[in-house]
Amino acid sequence: MHHMDDPLYDNIAAFTAGLVANGVTEVVISPGSRSTPLSITLHAHPDLRTWVHLDERSAGFFALGMARVTGRPAVLVCTSGTAAANYLPAVVEAHHGGVPMIVCTADRPPELQGWGAGQTIDQTGIYGSATRWAAQLPVSSEWSAPQAERTAMRAVAAATRSRPGPVHLNWPFRLPLEPMAVPPVRDPEFRPSPATSRAESSDGSRWSTVIDDISTMERGVIVVGPSDGVGLAVEHETARIIREFAEAMQWPVLAEPLAQMRRIDDTAGSTVIATADHLLRSERFADLMVPEVVVRIGRAPTTKSVRLWIERHRPDRVVLIDPSGHWQEPSFTLTDHIDAQPASLLAGRSRPDDDRGEWLTAWRHADHNARTVIDTTILDGPLLAPLAARTVVDSLPDEAVLITSNSMPVRDLDSFVPTGTPSISVVGNRGASGIDGVTSTALGVSAATEQPVVLLIGDLALLHDVGALLAAKRLGLHLTVVCVDNDGGEIFSMLPIAEHGSDVDFDTLFRTSHGIQLAGLDGLGGVRVHQPDDDTSLSRLIKESLAGARPGVDLIVVAIDHDTDVAQHRDIATAVNSVIDP
Repeated sequence: MHHMDDPLYDNIAAFTAGLVANGVTEVVISPGSRSTPLSITLHAHPDLRTWVHLDERSAGFFALGMARVTGRPAVLVCTSGTAAANYLPAVVEAHHGGVPMIVCTADRPPELQGWGAGQTIDQTGIYGSATRWAAQLPVSSEWSAPQAERTAMRAVAAATRSRPGPVHLNWPFRLPLEPMAVPPVRDPEFRPSPATSRAESSDGSRWSTVIDDISTMERGVIVVGPSDGVGLAVEHETARIIREFAEAMQWPVLAEPLAQMRRIDDTAGSTVIATADHLLRSERFADLMVPEVVVRIGRAPTTKSVRLWIERHRPDRVVLIDPSGHWQEPSFTLTDHIDAQPASLLAGRSRPDDDRGEWLTAWRHADHNARTVIDTTILDGPLLAPLAARTVVDSLPDEAVLITSNSMPVRDLDSFVPTGTPSISVVGNRGASGIDGVTSTALGVSAATEQPVVLLIGDLALLHDVGALLAAKRLGLHLTVVCVDNDGGEIFSMLPIAEHGSDVDFDTLFRTSHGIQLAGLDGLGGVRVHQPDDDTSLSRLIKESLAGARPGVDLIVVAIDHDTDVAQHRDIATAVNSVIDP
């Protein structure tokens, strides 16, 4: 019997059995010595896939990407010291983005703390307030197998239940770290009862009177922001029910691409307004189209003009449907907070008796006019960021997954991608909205799905996580990356600080032109660089990359003149403003 001679490995085997029994399938390990018992035991389990990442910061975002797609936590394993600290950015994103994650950090035992032992820092509470549950475990050889198994069960529940997010388990290990025999694979003591999915768990009935109440209002708007990491299947199902509800109410849906509402294969897409960012920047339009009720679903919208519009008019009713209790309402306009799942609350609503088509018709008319102007400007013009974003989406096959970086890419998708087919999923890290681990997140998405995966990213975000490009081939993964390279951070040129120019040394501190030729990455660790001349060759390169899908990264670098691009963004805004006439 193993537990008689090797309590350390037997306890970790019980923990591993508990993870597997509760649906965990993926483990992301970074090499290290103190974490030896965890790495060996988890890797030995036949039902777990292990992924080895050299860099813990990349590993954290890789695990985040997997969970974003599946709704199930991956387990992260690292050694003690700064290794644990490098997970912090991904833990913060998972906390704010509602993405499940189980972080297992190895540690030195208590008697070595505070005496200058190597690779020993204080790891208790290292992730601060960003965890759903954080536990300082006993020295692992000293606790029991039933405790270890229940710890796994609780960790999965804490990471996935009402408020998905990160769990931190800190594991102090004494030497020796090596197994006495082949590490055991245990069966769990008991199988958990199947948990109800989050889409079904909460009861919407006590809130249905609020929905009955607002259904009588004609001028309603549904604003859908990014969702939690509940898995793409649940996101799409929720999106379908929201569209059916909008159709019944005859209310427009203002939904950014991250809400899985833009590219869909059904007719109910006709209520989705894709140009809200442009429309509501027109003061005239924004002041004419004042809603009586706003139903907010998901996290705070990326689209700034939508938020400012709601703040300015403070509608009579602002209903926030927020099953995870995030209270993401920086505008402080809400009148009703509902903690039910939108799918169960809104499903099966029938159309009110009154005739209320005019409100939706006015929105759709303006949306059509704006889209026509945008199309004319970008489709006939040079290959700049707006056309690049549009071309990427138009080149994707059905069921593809598009990962978008923060700063400009997520906004370009919002502003320039119309509704239509085929059906795709859009994923982004909009919890804390950093640019630090975007490529690793995309690699995690690629690992967790059979679907084609494409990343749209800016040059600074690409440089920030260049290590992820080098991991793809080693892990046997393929990723298509479209990098809009305008040599620096264009978003700062859209902010008021840009007007101060050389007075504040704008270029050095904000725009950060780096002058790095990204084509120089060609051939490094499985990176293949491609440079399109126009939108046709960009589209061809994306399709060829997805069709070939060899391990490694196809890095398609779209070189763009920064000043021309900024000018085009402004021209489009002006042109749209001039044609909107509700």
